Amino acid sequence: MENLPSKEQIIAVVRDEPMIGSQLRRAMGITKHKKLAFKQLLAEMVSEGSLARTSSKEYTPGTGIPKDKNEAEEFESQRPAAASRRKASAKDEETRVRRGVLSPDGKDWWQVTELETGKIYEMAHRSKAPGKDGETIAFTLYPHPKLKHSMLAKVDRSASESELSWKDVTAQFMKDASLPAKFSDSIMEFVNRQKEPTEADLKNGRLDLRNLYILCIDPDGAMDHDDAISVEKRADGGFHLGVHIADVSHYVPEGSELDDEAITRSFTQYLPWTAVPMLPDRLSSDLCSLHQGVDRLAFSCLIELDKDANVQSFEFKKSLVNITAGITYGEAVKRLEAGDEHVKALQEVADLLRANRQASGILELGSTELGCKFDENGEPEKIVPREGNESDHWIEECMLIANRCCAQELQRRHLQGVYRIHEAPDTKDIMELYYQLPDLFKDSPISLRELGKPRRGDTNLNPDVFKLYQHLVERAKGDEELTVRILRSMQKAHYDSNCFGHFALNWQDYAHFTSPIRRYADLWCHRELSRKSPAETDAKRAWDVVAVCSEISANEVKNQKTERMSLKVCATWLLRKHLGEDFDATVTGIQEWGVYVGVDDPRAEGLVRFRDIAGSDYYVFNPDKGIVYGKRSGKTFARGDKVKVRLLRANPVRGEADFAILEKISDGRLSKIPTKDRAEAAEELGLVSQPDENELESIRPRERKKIREAYGKDRKANKRKSDRAPSSRNSEKGSRKSRNKNSGFDERENAFSERKNSRRKKSTRKKNSTFGNSRRDSGKIHMKKR
Repeated sequence: MENLPSKEQIIAVVRDEPMIGSQLRRAMGITKHKKLAFKQLLAEMVSEGSLARTSSKEYTPGTGIPKDKNEAEEFESQRPAAASRRKASAKDEETRVRRGVLSPDGKDWWQVTELETGKIYEMAHRSKAPGKDGETIAFTLYPHPKLKHSMLAKVDRSASESELSWKDVTAQFMKDASLPAKFSDSIMEFVNRQKEPTEADLKNGRLDLRNLYILCIDPDGAMDHDDAISVEKRADGGFHLGVHIADVSHYVPEGSELDDEAITRSFTQYLPWTAVPMLPDRLSSDLCSLHQGVDRLAFSCLIELDKDANVQSFEFKKSLVNITAGITYGEAVKRLEAGDEHVKALQEVADLLRANRQASGILELGSTELGCKFDENGEPEKIVPREGNESDHWIEECMLIANRCCAQELQRRHLQGVYRIHEAPDTKDIMELYYQLPDLFKDSPISLRELGKPRRGDTNLNPDVFKLYQHLVERAKGDEELTVRILRSMQKAHYDSNCFGHFALNWQDYAHFTSPIRRYADLWCHRELSRKSPAETDAKRAWDVVAVCSEISANEVKNQKTERMSLKVCATWLLRKHLGEDFDATVTGIQEWGVYVGVDDPRAEGLVRFRDIAGSDYYVFNPDKGIVYGKRSGKTFARGDKVKVRLLRANPVRGEADFAILEKISDGRLSKIPTKDRAEAAEELGLVSQPDENELESIRPRERKKIREAYGKDRKANKRKSDRAPSSRNSEKGSRKSRNKNSGFDERENAFSERKNSRRKKSTRKKNSTFGNSRRDSGKIHMKKR
């Protein structure tokens, strides 16, 4: 987007005063021929979260969190330039990336000779030369602004970046993502002074658990080992379960420079080709890591379970451990098949723990997680789904119960804990899901009207919503597209200083205890559990925990985005060799700025802008139905549709790929699912009969209008009641209150009706006035006066 304002400049302008698009264009001095490019830039900024768009269409600074796909408002695609409205073959002339040799054409002009055809094109550039004489460049064509049927060439920087080596691509990505640099010399000096555990560490009440049979089970290639398990079966059929976690707090003093750096990083950042650790390698991969056959300091959660794996008691103790066996998930399964009694006891406990969770309610939200396979040179070879086996679940169940015990202990001792909370889905998000996939709600055990009831107490747990989501997940079982849609309707878990509960786990008490090497929240909880009494906690620490929760939650969102983008970098690296090739693809998402498509080989996703859809049409995004449709042709695209696409460009550094849709092959399953009218859905959800101010504010203006129209009969009935009421001022007030009570609308709704009636009266007076004898004349006069 050459010669456009930077994103920082745009944010600075709207920070002072929110503006609609036209105002912002004038404020930034955007000329007419840059209008479309500027609107595209604004749409991209909204999608990445750096800008937000209010219900009144004003742009304001964003939160930095990428916009969810179900939050987009109805948006009509920008009308393409004249050349872009030609046939698909003409459009391909513009979007295809070409190769050519640069040469000067006089003193100030440059031209490029296309290698494939020998055609010569004039280069579009300003004062700066587009390159060196004789340099081979990648370029694209676009219509000449003054000469009809002529084209100008423009350097395609993304294609140039696609020629970088893999090492350069990853280095540039990490720089652009602002990933932390190396640890400071002073931190490394401090870390290198730390010593291996000794017998002296047992003097301060630390338990000696080196005689226990302890298993450390991790994925292949794990870089840090911060958890291990011991299971012993009791004579009464119960179990001694030990969850032993690396004692990181012993090596990271609170308030130290190392501690400050750990807070800043908050997490170990895992990328497909490397990891950016929260702690230096000397700690994360050595002193704190629970390696087989060496003494290590640990923080152990010792749990007593009955024969059905119900928790009888638990305690947290500092310990000294020596891992008996460090194995992978695959090796654990092989040991089970070979009859290993320790692995068998672990499986038995894990299965019972899971059965208990299923009995109390569990959401089985499984989705495919992708990873990258690398060749012998360390370059991406293939995007593959990450495979798991049953031993994953054994470790997961033990970690979950230890985390729950941690939260309960923090609560019991009134310590300043960092809790992992997860809110129940918002009513408007449930409505959005119901609008687009009403079939999922068929035979629901919960009436939709029940969802609007306020919850009691400080809890995120909502039994009605939980039962509904259990039903939705069961209905979507085996269909990953539907499962992903359900997941997107849910809130994101985050950290909080209050134990408000975890909706998805259906647990009131939950915190993070089991991964202090890679998560700062766990390290904080370790320190709190180490305190002798709540008296050690002062008022300042109560404020500190709030700040820590805020910082690590924000960093988590940023890290998740970076990890998603890093996988796209790998996928786009594989795509770069296929420029100009055609693929069978599936529509994976619809947004107000284009259509997202996914290809299977190589497995990757990219964007099709509306201008790159074949044919001459004007596309409109309809969020109600979750589709985009052509106004001229009536052609529609929805999630799951099969299409034929062509790869236009691939930029591995940014992890971006652009495609063009050549044709639609077939409708997907989701496009055949009937949608729900919003007013009808709102009535069924109970929002029409009892809307409050917050609910109305959360609904977009167009939808709010539909709800008001759907409720119009009741408003008229209330108006008739008010007409029969006494005309005294007090009686009128009482009648107004009565109307509000009966209808469920607040005073703003009455003001809305009064203004509407007032405008009707004014319009009637104008029609009967001497300004005009006809309705048409009076309308003209009325418009002039306005």
